[in-house]
Amino acid sequence: MDKVWWNHITKAHKFFEDIVETAVKGSSMLLSLPASVPWKETLIEMIGERLQLENPKNAFQEISCPKEEPGEYLLTNYCKKEIRLKYRYGMSYAQFLGACQETVLNDRYIWISDVSKEKCEEWLEFIEEYNKNVVNKTPAIFILEINEEGMERKAKKGIKTIAFNQNIGDYDKYAFCALAASETNCKEYLRPYLAELVSILCSEDVELCAECVEKGMEFLKNPYQTIKSIIETDVRSNGEEYQFDKTEKEMESLIWEVQLKTVFPLIEKYRKRMISSYRGIITRELPIRNGYGQSINEPEEVEIGVLYYLIGKSSLKISEKEYTELENYRNARNCLAHMKILELSTIEQILKK
Repeated sequence: MDKVWWNHITKAHKFFEDIVETAVKGSSMLLSLPASVPWKETLIEMIGERLQLENPKNAFQEISCPKEEPGEYLLTNYCKKEIRLKYRYGMSYAQFLGACQETVLNDRYIWISDVSKEKCEEWLEFIEEYNKNVVNKTPAIFILEINEEGMERKAKKGIKTIAFNQNIGDYDKYAFCALAASETNCKEYLRPYLAELVSILCSEDVELCAECVEKGMEFLKNPYQTIKSIIETDVRSNGEEYQFDKTEKEMESLIWEVQLKTVFPLIEKYRKRMISSYRGIITRELPIRNGYGQSINEPEEVEIGVLYYLIGKSSLKISEKEYTELENYRNARNCLAHMKILELSTIEQILKK
């Protein structure tokens, strides 16, 4: 699913392409990723491979944010001893490394992972000064990976900011769920419902979405228990535990909203179909009062409850099969109207029509 996300979801792929394009054009960047960024290691691997294709002479390297001051770390790790000995106090590391021609730093794309708020400003200031001192050579390209909450720190001039959550939204996560659902054991007519439900309940974590979609019918039968089981037994691609803070009650409210969105329109479609089929009989019974004492004068205003009432008083005669169907739709409509969740069996009956 990792390659599906980064290659086939339009905005996720564009996010990947923006990183590559920025680096190839010679600009360092401040890359803001949420803690739950999906398949981060796959993203880094893909970017490294792509940059090698775009610019074979430059090496790509991922490092954890060092404790040392940026310039000191780079001088120690990217310059030979004889070059380090040429450094003289009185000039900054950024000035020395920017002007230095004899360092592998000149042929590097360096992804610096997990840059803290405190370290972010140090790196941004170093890169800005380093770039000012680069002469007659290609500078090193730095990709500073920060957590989304660090976005209040603005990038310096010449350093581009690229943020995951500003480029990828809920629709992209739904599109992923819909694509993933096409490969599950879930019944075909339930797949759109599965995608909608998973994307609403787990939108904060695309990897958790993938786990839930893969469960298919198991997830649809009991979303809460399925997510609980995943959290207890599985981990994210980076080895960390899944985080999910919705309560069962909160989930029920979201499930109801999804059912209202996906099932209720089909109930309304059924109502209109019944009115069209028995319009003449219904018209002869009008005007009639509904359960709220309101007068109904047009067939289009007749609700399912009124249809049920007309059958009860023998004004409208339908087959036993039609009656069972009407009763199912009526019960489903009443359930949703009272903000109750429909059973999966009821949803199946309606969605497979």
